[in-house]
Amino acid sequence: MKKHHFIAFILFCLGIYYSSFILSAPTSRPQLPQVSDLRVVAQQAKVQKLPILLMFGTDECPFCQLLREDFLIPMIISGDYTDKIILREIHISARENIIDFSGHSIPVSRFAQHHHVSLFPTMVFIDSSGQALVKPIVGITTPSLFGGTLDEQIDRALEKLRQAL
Repeated sequence: MKKHHFIAFILFCLGIYYSSFILSAPTSRPQLPQVSDLRVVAQQAKVQKLPILLMFGTDECPFCQLLREDFLIPMIISGDYTDKIILREIHISARENIIDFSGHSIPVSRFAQHHHVSLFPTMVFIDSSGQALVKPIVGITTPSLFGGTLDEQIDRALEKLRQAL
């Protein structure tokens, strides 16, 4: 009888051991697309007649991570925003350049300054020419209310863009 308990115990331990590999395996969860050439995003926005939400952030910023994981990536996964807004992220790095709307390679930090970004995360809502449509959202206020604020700004940006067309 003791032999059966020992075998059951070994099988139990093996089950826990292998399940830890399954649970820790990387998932194919979508990421927030990064921008390196704004002309590509602008062309997409022009064709789809949609505003662009650019999230300026850093990897070290816990609020940026919260915004990505709790709001922006779920928006991509849901598919509910594909006909409302184009979501992209710009990582702030002093050493990196970005191709701006006119095709010039400029430091990301200068592009951020152009949009008055000094705190992270900041979300700007722009049209296909890079012009602001609505007031940016800076930081994250109360997370439980933030989704409503974000949806409100997306709807305003879409409405303003459609009025201009």
